[in-house]
Amino acid sequence: MRIAERFSGVVVAVGVAFAPSGCARSPFHPEDDAPATEAAESGVIPIVNANNYLFEGELDVPRFPLRANRDAALSWGAAVEDVQCQPLDPVGDVDNVSLLTFPRLSEAEVETGLAHDTLQQADSAVYLSWPPGSATTVHLSDLTFFGTDADIEKQFKAGTGEWLLLMATGETVGVGTRVLALLSPEDDATETSAAIDSQCGALDFTVDLEALTPAPVLRDGPWLLDWTRLTVNGMQNPFFPTKVSEVTLAWFADRTLPDLEADFLDLANLADRRWSVRHAFGTTEDLSALTDVEDGSAFPGFTDDGTWVLALLCETCAVPAPLLLTVVVPE
Repeated sequence: MRIAERFSGVVVAVGVAFAPSGCARSPFHPEDDAPATEAAESGVIPIVNANNYLFEGELDVPRFPLRANRDAALSWGAAVEDVQCQPLDPVGDVDNVSLLTFPRLSEAEVETGLAHDTLQQADSAVYLSWPPGSATTVHLSDLTFFGTDADIEKQFKAGTGEWLLLMATGETVGVGTRVLALLSPEDDATETSAAIDSQCGALDFTVDLEALTPAPVLRDGPWLLDWTRLTVNGMQNPFFPTKVSEVTLAWFADRTLPDLEADFLDLANLADRRWSVRHAFGTTEDLSALTDVEDGSAFPGFTDDGTWVLALLCETCAVPAPLLLTVVVPE
């Protein structure tokens, strides 16, 4: 899935996410809030933590030692697959190149924070960016702080922490990351350039759909989805209801949950039918408002065959993995 496409290629993890300060990872305790075992006669579909999928990931970001206190040229023309193994046009798909510094974090801490959406804004000290247009090479000196030049030869020095380079689709800060690299300014390094290749394989992850408790739904409705009691997302971070921007439902005719786990990065392409609805506010959504993503037709209702997967999405989140991904079972 492309990071910029979310469930339209169901994305799993990687971006620069700044978690609200003071929010720690929340442990998953399904026994604390076990969901109803059958659909309520009222048609309400109560979603709780036990219904959510589980994601665990590790990220191995390529690292480039570069000569400290020197300008450097960075190229990505050979990067034709992004970190989630999706095709990448080095020209057409890269709208923004940015550089962030993490002076107090180690390489491992930055990689863990990226993979688990736990980096905080206070962790970063410098933000620089540059719109590449049709270019596939950038010099560090090209990057600016919203138009203000930076003295990169003075700032790019040894001992200043981790320098994270991001190439993204779209121009929203921290959203749509496709390619990453860690730059290491070192006094004894000789290189003043780096060529960034395709990054398929940099993300190692596991997704568990079989451990979740499926949510029962009435076959013929009504279907009022209610996630008021949901408190953690799939990465076990705090769930913020105001981040939900879309509800998506996918139907897989003949794929099992192990099949979906194995091909998680390509769920949208594997789905036989998909429906979605924009979510404006609140913690409920009527699934009768869903429309087919291909032809705009109304959602016709559930059938007994196949596998039904429901997701809550966030279009402004740096890590575009679904906030919720669950299996629904018609009754």
